[in-house]
Amino acid sequence: MMYMWNGFSMISKRPELTEGMMQTLADAERTLLESPANEYSVDDRCLIHLLKGLCLKNQGLLQAAEECFNKVFSSEKKIRFDHYLVPNALVELSLLFIDQGRRDEAIKLLHKAKHNYKEYSMESRTQFRIHAALAKLKADPGEEEDTHL
Repeated sequence: MMYMWNGFSMISKRPELTEGMMQTLADAERTLLESPANEYSVDDRCLIHLLKGLCLKNQGLLQAAEECFNKVFSSEKKIRFDHYLVPNALVELSLLFIDQGRRDEAIKLLHKAKHNYKEYSMESRTQFRIHAALAKLKADPGEEEDTHL
């Protein structure tokens, strides 16, 4: 819920909160690795990667953050329940690219997130973020690009 309600942008201003969140995520990751796999394991691992990526981005560890977001995307076919993870990881990766001046890559990811994923939890919130990012880039939000990368 903290992610969905923009909590990570708030903790980004307080490094000790990001460090505390990273510790919580490391503990959760360790517990997950020590537990027997179940039908939720991949989804749980991807959620940890998404949140970890946000913390790493807040800490300025951009390559590590990018790797976390890509791990979520590469697990797309294995996610069983939390279908919001992939489009949100793509949005976060695109925002990271925007910060790095990688505009064209960001636009492609935003269009992919917008057009390739439907009927997931909090979709309208994610679509709003996509539209806002495209508007910031002054890219046509309806523009059709190759979204099947």
